[in-house]
Amino acid sequence: MPIIGLIRENGILQKTDDVMDEVIQNGECDGYPITLLNRALSDWPKREPTASQIAGSSWRRTVLEALVDYYIRMDNQLPLLRGSLIHGGFETFPVPNGVKVVREKRMRVRVPGQDVMLSGQIDLYIPGTCFLIDYKTASQVPNLIKADHINQLAIYLWLLRWTALPVAKAGIAYMTWDNCQIVTRADLGQGRVGEVIDHPLLLDDGVFIEFVMEGYRVLADGFSNCVVPSMRQCDLRWCRYCSVKWACDAIEANGERIRPEDYNQELYQ
Repeated sequence: MPIIGLIRENGILQKTDDVMDEVIQNGECDGYPITLLNRALSDWPKREPTASQIAGSSWRRTVLEALVDYYIRMDNQLPLLRGSLIHGGFETFPVPNGVKVVREKRMRVRVPGQDVMLSGQIDLYIPGTCFLIDYKTASQVPNLIKADHINQLAIYLWLLRWTALPVAKAGIAYMTWDNCQIVTRADLGQGRVGEVIDHPLLLDDGVFIEFVMEGYRVLADGFSNCVVPSMRQCDLRWCRYCSVKWACDAIEANGERIRPEDYNQELYQ
């Protein structure tokens, strides 16, 4: 279980059991309530790449988070926790009588022509209009769907289509603190802007399979064989928020096979 504790506000590394002992006594730790701390410090083993991991542009970080033990900063976890809260809330919202929807449904489908199972959780699909919607938190609603979100929409779209559920329209419901808007337009490449449903990844299963198999193989090799991919396969814009940057900095930029037990965060403080 790679998440092993918290980086306290004073910079001290504290193991999860010690953090939880303190929060059980006080109800909080560094101002964070027990519910948020318990969720943030919970982890699960990475056995096979998921839709969000493949769609993301930080495969190197994803592999390292699966391999090395590391401590987290709570302020870096809040965007993820906020997203979890919103998804959980939408799951309980009622829909009008007679309206059929598919929401928060996990799907697992074999990629055609490949010995690979692709999995992902559909936020919202409306069969009556064949409309696929994914929820995302944001500081502001963008004019166009973000690149990583196009990748994720494509995965959900093909999971639906490969199970005989047609998709005629797709979009991201971007939610800020005071707004929520569904955005359906995206950069289609080659200077074109239009509906995301016309993006090559959503339009052509061959283009999509090539994309998804590259990500799947890189991540699977990392999870199973401890091969950390190149820094070219990571979004360097988010380095300052990365919980495993200390390990990343000690590994060859072009990638290499590692022994996870050789990486101890206490030695890199």
